[in-house]
Amino acid sequence: MKTVVVINPRSGKGRAESLRNMAESIAKEHGHQGTVHTIAAPGDGTRFAQEAVASGAQRVISIGGDGTLNAVAAGLAGTAVSLGVVPMGSGNGYARSLHLPKEPAAALQFAFTGTAAPMDVCYLNDRLFLGTAGIGFDARVAWEFDRSRGRGLWNYARLIIKHVLGAKPMRTVTKANNQTREDNVLMLVFCNTREFGNGALISPGSRPDDGLAELRIVAKPPILPMLTAFARMYTGRIDGSPYITNLATDRATVHQDGTIAHLDGEPVEIGHEIQFRVEPKRLWVVA
Repeated sequence: MKTVVVINPRSGKGRAESLRNMAESIAKEHGHQGTVHTIAAPGDGTRFAQEAVASGAQRVISIGGDGTLNAVAAGLAGTAVSLGVVPMGSGNGYARSLHLPKEPAAALQFAFTGTAAPMDVCYLNDRLFLGTAGIGFDARVAWEFDRSRGRGLWNYARLIIKHVLGAKPMRTVTKANNQTREDNVLMLVFCNTREFGNGALISPGSRPDDGLAELRIVAKPPILPMLTAFARMYTGRIDGSPYITNLATDRATVHQDGTIAHLDGEPVEIGHEIQFRVEPKRLWVVA
């Protein structure tokens, strides 16, 4: 099998690059023709994946966080080339949702040897995401996290605490399932998978292979119910929160008063009008 490995050297607090030799060793052990690329600039992950497809590779392995995975997947969606996942990011929401190995050596071995299955991909205005995307509060936190010097869970948690109490609700108009609704939201999360990362289950029932996504419309609770809601997220009981409305759909149109979003944790300028859609079984993932 011809396999291409894509490494983001910033991931894992700089530890991702240390897997290069292990990747080359595992490739040799299992008879793979292996090539390893290191991301040096934005767009490299997608370009390496597209070049792998053009060269006849059967598998591309992403070593990095959800943002790296997103970039590589963008170059593979709609092809027969499978995607292996070695989670080395701050949250690793996609890998955790699929119950993939968390330990890098085990994840790398599985990425080379596991069997691929077809998974759904989603789009906001033709920009792909695999796990979750969002507008409102979580997009603003993602925007600042991307520009901060620190990485990791604790820096992300610090930004959440810094902003959540003063966060102002944002008006959204959502059209889905032949209905239109207007809400003032803390955030609106598009969920193809169940969690943001680090065990924060925003949509416990979401599956990446069922042809549907859950739109989680989150109102801003008062302080004490907000603390309860965070506890519910980390115990898989968020569906019991009165501050969350769920819409299961494969497409929607959303107007937001803001202009930013995050796609798998990566902040983007998306504009006021958002067209959302699910494309079923569009990506082969080693899972």
